[in-house]
Amino acid sequence: MESHRIRDTKHMLYDPLSTLCSASFPIFEQRTEEQQRAAFMRPEYHLMGYTEGHSFVGFIAYRAFDDYVYVEHLAVSAEVRGKGHGTKLLEAFVHSVSKTVLLEIDPIVDAISEARLRFYERCGFHQNPYPHTHPPYREGYESHPLVVLTSGRRIAEDEYHRFKSDLETVVMA
Repeated sequence: MESHRIRDTKHMLYDPLSTLCSASFPIFEQRTEEQQRAAFMRPEYHLMGYTEGHSFVGFIAYRAFDDYVYVEHLAVSAEVRGKGHGTKLLEAFVHSVSKTVLLEIDPIVDAISEARLRFYERCGFHQNPYPHTHPPYREGYESHPLVVLTSGRRIAEDEYHRFKSDLETVVMA
């Protein structure tokens, strides 16, 4: 699997990535084009596209902070889902960074959300006990509850508060 750093909307993988993002996340979890262009300008923001041969596999959008890496979005193309690509992609990503990886998933309410949690647990992630809400990316929507997962270990409460502050003052700024 090959990784490609996407630095602007003109990159050849940006359109398939944008289509996958629209199919994978509700509208309130998606950036507008203007917000995406602003994110590209931020030094801590990284957007990685993944391919295998000539096929688009998926993407990870993340923020590299001093003490941790926050995965904002991760999605694998429906055409290759269930074939181990998500596991390979995530495990390689976690291995490539020397910091705790933090991400959020929907609350565990049904078989699909339970399967998603099990996937992340198999990849070495731990569920954290802190009540968490994520602000919407778009105006007119409410904040929504999510579950915070971290690689390797649970985080301490002060680490969670640092993340929450970074989320509100950097990511959503």
